[in-house]
Amino acid sequence: MKDKQFCDPMSGKACVTVCASKGSCKRGCKEVRETLVEEIARLKLGITVGNAKAGCDGNCETGPILGFPQRQFFYLGVKPADVTEIVQETLIHGRIMTPFVSIRPERAYRSDIYFDKHSGQLVAMDDSICMVEVAKYFLDFEAGLSCGKCIPCRLGLVRMRECIDRIASGKGAMDDLEQIKVLCTTMIVTPYCEFAMTSSRPVLTAVTCFKDEFVSHIEQKECAVGACQGLVPLRAERTTAA
Repeated sequence: MKDKQFCDPMSGKACVTVCASKGSCKRGCKEVRETLVEEIARLKLGITVGNAKAGCDGNCETGPILGFPQRQFFYLGVKPADVTEIVQETLIHGRIMTPFVSIRPERAYRSDIYFDKHSGQLVAMDDSICMVEVAKYFLDFEAGLSCGKCIPCRLGLVRMRECIDRIASGKGAMDDLEQIKVLCTTMIVTPYCEFAMTSSRPVLTAVTCFKDEFVSHIEQKECAVGACQGLVPLRAERTTAA
């Protein structure tokens, strides 16, 4: 009997998600997803398999990645051969399998985001997460932490926050998006220390791999998941006018 407390069908969230890269995945994400769906169907568990939004080059060292949105943790490096045991141990019995669980402190920010500062890999746990909001989160997280010794870092973070704030509030332009890319690249190749590099990489991954979400915020003044509060009144106004 499935542990209903682990997979709550009334929560509105998928019980498990599999990373879905914007491009082709060379690490076997498709195979893991297919095996997971087949095993869940075979056992008649009625568990939803959703998408974890992955920003990577399709050949990351940590994939495939499983997310558990209802419990807020990730499994890394899952192979099709591991799926049967994961279904039994985690989805049915609610046990966390430590060989797979993501616990490295340098990769931990908030529980629904996985970020590898070395590769720039960025994974959001499910489709309900807005990547514009994620980029804003990282920039807000790093606010005031620059030592100020080099201009790219000292001013770059400030200018990027200004651009992201405009985009998230419905006041952004395509120039803001291009400015963010230029600033991220500058902060990666020219600073004195790694802080500027690591603080800009998640933002660069977000604007590169999820450009469509940024464009939607800029051109349609729309946050598809309603995470950017500055756009909620604009959406309400359009709905009322219609």
